[in-house]
Amino acid sequence: MYKKIILLLFLALNIQQAFSQVTRPKMYFDKAGKSCPENVAYYYRQETDTQMYFKSYFTINGKLAFQGKIKSAAPAEESKNVYSGKCSWYYKNGNLKQVKTFNDEGLEIGTSRYYYESGKIWKEIEYENGRASENFMVEYNEDGTRNKIFEEEFANNQNEWDLFTSDKSSASIEDGQFRIISSSREGTSRYINHPIESDAYTIEANLSILDIKDNDKVGIVYGFKDWQNYHYFAISKKNIYIGTVYEGVKSVYVDAMYCSAINYLQNNIVKIICNGENNYYSVNGEVQYKDHNQRLYGNNFGFILSGNAKLKVDRFVLKEMDVRGSGSSASAPSDVDVKATGSGIIFGTGGYILTNHHVVENSSKFVIDVNGSNGKTTYKAELVMQDKDNDLAILKIKDDNFKSFPDIRYAFKESGQLDVGGSVFTIGYPHALTGMGKEAKFTDGKISAKTGYNGVINSFQTTIPVQPGNSGGPVFNDNGQLIGVINATFKEADNVSYAIKLNYIKNLIELLPEKVDLPANNAVNALSLEEKLKILTNYVVLVKVK
Repeated sequence: MYKKIILLLFLALNIQQAFSQVTRPKMYFDKAGKSCPENVAYYYRQETDTQMYFKSYFTINGKLAFQGKIKSAAPAEESKNVYSGKCSWYYKNGNLKQVKTFNDEGLEIGTSRYYYESGKIWKEIEYENGRASENFMVEYNEDGTRNKIFEEEFANNQNEWDLFTSDKSSASIEDGQFRIISSSREGTSRYINHPIESDAYTIEANLSILDIKDNDKVGIVYGFKDWQNYHYFAISKKNIYIGTVYEGVKSVYVDAMYCSAINYLQNNIVKIICNGENNYYSVNGEVQYKDHNQRLYGNNFGFILSGNAKLKVDRFVLKEMDVRGSGSSASAPSDVDVKATGSGIIFGTGGYILTNHHVVENSSKFVIDVNGSNGKTTYKAELVMQDKDNDLAILKIKDDNFKSFPDIRYAFKESGQLDVGGSVFTIGYPHALTGMGKEAKFTDGKISAKTGYNGVINSFQTTIPVQPGNSGGPVFNDNGQLIGVINATFKEADNVSYAIKLNYIKNLIELLPEKVDLPANNAVNALSLEEKLKILTNYVVLVKVK
């Protein structure tokens, strides 16, 4: 009898526990993480049978949206939760969105990782007691490139801003704010050294004008070398100012232009965006002015004040876009001082590149942009062989970051024989820095004559349309074999171009001081044109002449 009673009690207890697990309350939230009715919810949150451990699920497909320990679960707004331990968030497709770790106080610690919806890593940030432990962060793009981000929130002065005080100015960091005061008509500045390696970057600052006279201004000074060489972007109560000083000569682009976006005595997000070709200047998200990119004279960035002005800064960000990793030559100059561009074809694993003599003549400084599986890499190169009569030249990469190219997956045509009417194509970089962009371009045509301009025998004529910048680009037959190098166009007629024949190219290569095996891999022959181009484009380079 007693055994039956005990058994019934045991079963009742287990049924009650099982029932309590099933009926744990669900909390419904919208996409912003705020409490909402079930019929419009984006996801719901539910406590598990483990103390303080929660899981959330998307209402649309029932997949996991979150799992982790919530020490204090807010009923109305997820942003007010206090998390503990390792917590993971997910996309609707099941891939990880972010993984964070929290201490017992709910402060973020360790490495926080963020992911794209594709599953690729987006960024990693190191935290210590709720604060990023460093100002510097690397952000990954889905195409394999990286963005380097320097973010200053003025929690301390680890970046060594000048905090001195004099009878003319003062600067201090207090409560996450950088305060600068100018007490004389000469104005003042504060800046730090931070080299920018990429051609594309953004500079952003949250500026609050605390006090200013009508004709005075505050703003960003960047690319600062000395007071003879720098750029500036400044605001006043209602106007903007943009200009540069080079070798002591001042060029003013914008002087006291009215800007309705300025919030006087409030926070203003002042931003400069450089995409490598143009600069865009914005205030509070509104572009005010655009001009051509100007090279940075130095590596100092910071703030300027003119006259008697008081400025508060609570955030300063330098972001370099499209940084290609350690293969990139950090010391390679930017594109702003490029004198000319052309195309070239890699033909030796040791860094040998074929181009035209007229592309490289009268210069001794060259930079090469090379495509690869990890994106674009930039190297320095030297001229090692030239043939002016046949308009040919050979460059060789001379860069500490270069080791060698992998095996080359195309072939030189064994015979120099050309057939009129044969299909041909080229890959090159026309107008790469003047509008058409630095992506390789494909054009095709036919062989129209076995001789070149005025009947010269070192070249042949094609119907491939080419433009400035195509010079030095390879010409392939329909099997993907190299048969020549573009060197000229005829401006008086449409779609007439000329290419140096392969035999003259081989003769120049044979004169190199070291033996270079000619490419002889015919693996691309049987591929479709689209697949051929994916492989061959990796061997076509942009040649930039300094």
